[in-house]
Amino acid sequence: MKTSDRRGMASVAVLLFAIVAMMILLANFKLNSAVNASSDAFDAMNSQLVEKNGLAQVVKESILAVGETAPVASANPLATEIQDRLTSMNFPAGVTVALGSAVPVLPANPFFPAVPAAAAPLAYFSTSPRGLAGQGNLLGALAIQGPVADLGQYAFTFSRTDANSPNDSRTYVVNASLFSVPLTNVDVVAYGLPATGSIPLAAPPVPVGTFGPGVSTLVVTSNNPANDPTAYPDLFAGPGPEALPYQFRNAVSFSWNAYEYLWGIGYQDALLGAAAGAQTVYDFANASHPAIPGVSAAGNALTIDCSAVQSQVIAIVDAEGVGSVAIDGSAAGGNPFILLVRNTAGSLGQTQVTFSGNNNRPAIYYLENTAVTFSGSPQIQGALFLDRTTGATGSVTWFGHLSFYAPASPLGTLNLILEDAPAVKTALSALAPRVLLVSTTATR
Repeated sequence: MKTSDRRGMASVAVLLFAIVAMMILLANFKLNSAVNASSDAFDAMNSQLVEKNGLAQVVKESILAVGETAPVASANPLATEIQDRLTSMNFPAGVTVALGSAVPVLPANPFFPAVPAAAAPLAYFSTSPRGLAGQGNLLGALAIQGPVADLGQYAFTFSRTDANSPNDSRTYVVNASLFSVPLTNVDVVAYGLPATGSIPLAAPPVPVGTFGPGVSTLVVTSNNPANDPTAYPDLFAGPGPEALPYQFRNAVSFSWNAYEYLWGIGYQDALLGAAAGAQTVYDFANASHPAIPGVSAAGNALTIDCSAVQSQVIAIVDAEGVGSVAIDGSAAGGNPFILLVRNTAGSLGQTQVTFSGNNNRPAIYYLENTAVTFSGSPQIQGALFLDRTTGATGSVTWFGHLSFYAPASPLGTLNLILEDAPAVKTALSALAPRVLLVSTTATR
């Protein structure tokens, strides 16, 4: 082969090699560009996800601050609560997020003695009426237990602007679903209240056979492993007032905050006011008493005949700790009612409360600073709210709801069988205290 031919072939080979090398370099460049673009898109998606979740949390916490069943609710407008929380959030340099001007007026969450929104069992998968699917596992677990009032869905619009990257400006929409849920929906609530008493050392022990099939329970004590050995260390919020992480906010609403409100002066006075308006308050300290259907007295001993009660609420006041109350069950059903026994005597003495006879008429019993006895192993329908100073003895089969403060757990001295009773929950829903549960989701 001629030398010139050899040189030509070598030149062609070099050219082919250069072309292949250039193609490889170009492909590698495009691959790197695609990887970088994908990485940037992934980072942007993550950033948006973090921002959306943060805004959803801001809206939820703000709604609860204004409308939650709690001892102290914010007097600020909802927009102010949202803006205050926005201000405390850290956004990248140049990024601002602002709430839109059209903020809806949220509905109230009224309950007795006000007129509550009508409650009914909601299907899990439903479009009309709106079901509970997609509202969050914890909210669904609490709301699916009984009647729920759907207070509607409200949209909050946020504008995001980026001074350094105008193309990253966008709009977020947070949808908030609100539900008014009777406390009596959950069969058993054992609670600890950091603001009003010692934090329970552990969840209360439950003897075998106490709870029947299908009974729902909610125990909220402490998230500090030093106080509650059942707590998970990664949930501890550190020094300061007890607080559980955001994902447990609905559980705290249903326990700590609701029961602080329930046993606070405000709600107790509201119950007394409703009874006073109906002239159904019996005060042991008074010399004269109104005639109350279903209530008879012999000295400081009262008898409540559940079959003869005609009022929605009866209040018994024992400021000196000298009284006793015998509650006789009703063999027949009837309209539900509330019986409040309010003892403010402190250490002077507890009011003795005795349940006897089966009761088929659902009722809500609020018992403050009392010593409760169940005589003759009755079967009783209703809701039993025991404050943190009340204990119970005897034997009873209870159909409905029981709540108590964990350090004063009655389960060590009370032979209790508790059964889930959907019909009782439905009967009591109009008179039961309510919790506002909130579920939020964000889109862009």
